[in-house]
Amino acid sequence: MAKAAQASLVNDLRNELNKAAKENIAYDLHGDNPTDVKTWISTGSTLLDYIISNRRDGGIPVGKLTTIAGESASGKSLVVTQILANTQKMGGVAVYIDTENAASPDFMEQLGLDTKNNFMYVQPGTIEEVFETIERLIGLIREKAPDKLVCIVWDSVAGTPVKAEIEGDYDPNSRIGLTAKALAKGMRKVTETLGKAQIAMVFTNQLKTNIGVMFGDNRVEPGGKALPSHASSRIWLTQHKGKANGQILNEKKQVIGFHTSAKTMKSRFGPSPRSCQFDVLFDLANDRVGVDDEGSWLSAIAGTPGCIRSGAWYTINVDGEDKKFQSKDFPKLLEDKKFKERVLDILEDECRIGKK
Repeated sequence: MAKAAQASLVNDLRNELNKAAKENIAYDLHGDNPTDVKTWISTGSTLLDYIISNRRDGGIPVGKLTTIAGESASGKSLVVTQILANTQKMGGVAVYIDTENAASPDFMEQLGLDTKNNFMYVQPGTIEEVFETIERLIGLIREKAPDKLVCIVWDSVAGTPVKAEIEGDYDPNSRIGLTAKALAKGMRKVTETLGKAQIAMVFTNQLKTNIGVMFGDNRVEPGGKALPSHASSRIWLTQHKGKANGQILNEKKQVIGFHTSAKTMKSRFGPSPRSCQFDVLFDLANDRVGVDDEGSWLSAIAGTPGCIRSGAWYTINVDGEDKKFQSKDFPKLLEDKKFKERVLDILEDECRIGKK
């Protein structure tokens, strides 16, 4: 059969399937591809954006599920709040589902989130209610604003009980497996809708110790296998131990932040696992709050062909001119647009793997 005839046959079959289903279920992946990610929302960290999406100006994918699991004080809630703030900056609607009763409007606003406009705060009580809310929200939003950018954050999975747990007794044996079943049922209903409705969804979770593991990494995300299976991107955040045990201290020895390590446990958009480090700050007194994005760039490119290092000195060539500097000079140099663009080019050379 000639190629033209084959193409005509496939087109006819696709049209008949869609006609029978009364909606588009069969696609030409080189045309209107429902699995293709057209929009990305920054996490606030250029390095984290790269290891998730493997592209410049990347971040979390719209139309997919991203999970961010981490230890306590690793920056999970801070990062998802910045994702919502960046959604608003792109003209989108930010939805924050809080099942830990831990949201702080003042801190959210410090991170750039507008809690008065294009923002919705929801506080359901159970996992079942979370999924019912998500499903209802997606339907209402797409009915009223078909093309509006929307990001829904659920903070957090581990802090949300199942309905049977609320209504039942305190016997832990009676609740074994209920969370995993509720998550599996909810994800089966929601995942397909995300792609069709082009909604970005981010779930946070805790990293807990799996006592039964004797060798290798003994950390695990609670909730069964549904979330790891349905997520397109999975990120683990941990405190990057080192000086001051991973803490960032001010001159008064007060904790104003943490050194954070991020690792992609799964990514459908590039190689995985990959890691990066950045600082998260809550230095309210000096208006230094959120991911210290630019502060992570120099350590990421130091010693590469684009940023030669010799002792305490660094050299970056900008338009044929060598710029020699020390680390303390780097923030000031980034104020020069040409220098900053050159640094971003070097970051792309180092962070993006293969061709996109």
